[in-house]
Amino acid sequence: MITMVPVWIWAIICPIIAYFIGSIPFSYIITKLKTGKDLRTVGTKNVGGLNTMVQTSMQVGMLAGFLDFLKGLTCILAVVLIPFDDTPLFGTNSRWQLSWHSIIFILVGTFVIIGHNYTIFLGFKGGRGIAASTGILMIVNPLFLLIFAALNGIIIVITKYVRPSQFIAFFVTLPIAFFLPLFPPWIVGANLTSGLTFGLLYTGLMLACVPKYTMPFINVFRGKEYKIGKKELTSEEVEEQTR
Repeated sequence: MITMVPVWIWAIICPIIAYFIGSIPFSYIITKLKTGKDLRTVGTKNVGGLNTMVQTSMQVGMLAGFLDFLKGLTCILAVVLIPFDDTPLFGTNSRWQLSWHSIIFILVGTFVIIGHNYTIFLGFKGGRGIAASTGILMIVNPLFLLIFAALNGIIIVITKYVRPSQFIAFFVTLPIAFFLPLFPPWIVGANLTSGLTFGLLYTGLMLACVPKYTMPFINVFRGKEYKIGKKELTSEEVEEQTR
């Protein structure tokens, strides 16, 4: 059935499907059912697991985050398992080749995060994409995920800032994505080990997430970003962080 449809059509259809799957606002739905609250108007106004946790409970917030994690994981895993055309479109070095399979792979990963962060069901308001991105990286390159998490943790320990640390970690790890040659067996078996493929996928994830972290990063220089160990924020600072 896959080969009966031109592969370029799949390159259009699959990202659209991924966008709508990513757009399912689990955090919003769960919080609304549990408390009647609209996540877009309470707390940080972020439609994500952490705000859900604050508005409901740790267990409910973890459930919402896990469902977001599954959105990224299932979408990218489906592309890995479906036998799209792996014929290189250009390049003689396997580390720098792209195929239709890898193009669909990149687009699906990117669009599921765009859907999560800018869901059509909530007026294009959504989360920050970390849980869904984690699901993708868990399948594609667990080692890279560990590197990102470790670096992010180190930056948090040094700076005491959480969201700005994630912003910095995205940019610092970007070059690594293009040159890290280690992938799990299922990625190797799907011929998706090109450094260009993973680098472009990670670039897509980063571009989908980074706009959500721009204001927190700016707030660091304005002295308005929450810092671990800092006294409770004023109402003006809370409002500043939700923009």
